[in-house]
Amino acid sequence: MKAAFRWMSNILTVLLLFLVFSTFFLIYQSRMKPNKAASVMGYKLLTVLSGSMSPFLEPGDMIVVRELMPENIRVGDLITYRINEKTLVTHRVVEVIQRDGLLAFRTKGDANNTEDPDLVTPDRVAGSMVFKIPYAGYIGRFVRTPKGFIAMIVFPGLLLIAGEIKNILNELSKEENEKKKQNADAAQNGGQSEGNMKL
Repeated sequence: MKAAFRWMSNILTVLLLFLVFSTFFLIYQSRMKPNKAASVMGYKLLTVLSGSMSPFLEPGDMIVVRELMPENIRVGDLITYRINEKTLVTHRVVEVIQRDGLLAFRTKGDANNTEDPDLVTPDRVAGSMVFKIPYAGYIGRFVRTPKGFIAMIVFPGLLLIAGEIKNILNELSKEENEKKKQNADAAQNGGQSEGNMKL
């Protein structure tokens, strides 16, 4: 039972460490490059802000977008592309256009009545959506606030430190108990030998 508990504790510690470091890394990236979506190993975490892809994507959902070669984009894929320096849009590809050796994509929001007015060129594509996490975007936005930073970085960090201190104190306590037991055993054995010599 203790082994299983220790195993679960180690897994939770690793997950907590991953959460702390990835959150810190994403915050650092967003501060250093505010006009570029933060990414980890080619994957970007983005928050859905509008209902143009409803009901498939709702405001507050988080999407994970993977960088890919524009030639691999197909009709039906959800791509994230830049419409200006600060704004990214995720819409569905409804047509792949190849003319005179040039590639472009016609896109449309699922909830929109018409296709997007401009074709998307490969240089504007940030990636393709891999999966979504419903409502997780609210957490992402919260993390960027001072309270969120404390809740997602400082507090888990303190939990990790407290856990390690507890482990160290437990180990020291075990060693001390073992030493006491050894001393008691040695004293008892010494007393028995002394008694035998008197006889």
